[in-house]
Amino acid sequence: MRKGIFIIGTDTDAGKTFVTAGLTYALKQNKKDVIPYKPVQSGGNGDTRFYKEIADLDYSIEEMNTYTLKEAVSPHLACKLENKKINKELILNHYKKLINSHDYVIVEGAGGIVVPLVDKEYYIYDLIKDLNLEVVIVARAGVGTINHTVLTNEFLKTQGIKAKGIIINQYNNKFYEDDNIKQIKELTNLEIIHKFNKLEDFSKESIEEEYKKIDENKLIELIF
Repeated sequence: MRKGIFIIGTDTDAGKTFVTAGLTYALKQNKKDVIPYKPVQSGGNGDTRFYKEIADLDYSIEEMNTYTLKEAVSPHLACKLENKKINKELILNHYKKLINSHDYVIVEGAGGIVVPLVDKEYYIYDLIKDLNLEVVIVARAGVGTINHTVLTNEFLKTQGIKAKGIIINQYNNKFYEDDNIKQIKELTNLEIIHKFNKLEDFSKESIEEEYKKIDENKLIELIF
């Protein structure tokens, strides 16, 4: 059975791209047919290039992305600056093509859950509902994350979107981070799927070492 999941962040710098590439890497290393998909990316095509480089993917940028916008701002504003408008049908058709040709599709959002794709008309949460996907929340480990993560999950509930669990990113093994994670788990009643350590050396080798810590069997069980 072909399966998809949507990766959302509690905020812009939570690390969605790092996590999306990591999940892709883990599945690919275990011989799974997986493709990451970034429907809309602002600020150029750095996210999809990161997928390609880190996970050693043969896919083209165009296979993994529908809209690339130049300015590193919210998609609705980037579209205004470039005189473009996002057509949701193009994204839905692109996803349909991917899910019909791959066993796993990992969709990465743009920013947080309430980011507008079309001003006053269409938001990330609308796209998730149209794709009929469940989500994984990417949250930072540090100060402020309890509020961001719990509010994100509560908003998902109001939209009828199910969160499968939470991935913690930028973990520094601090006592307050452990308490943050404990509080988040208790307040959301969601599984903590994995913790990614914060990397001081952001090289391909150090990133791959971090990705190798992912339990692929647990990943499939909890997410898919």
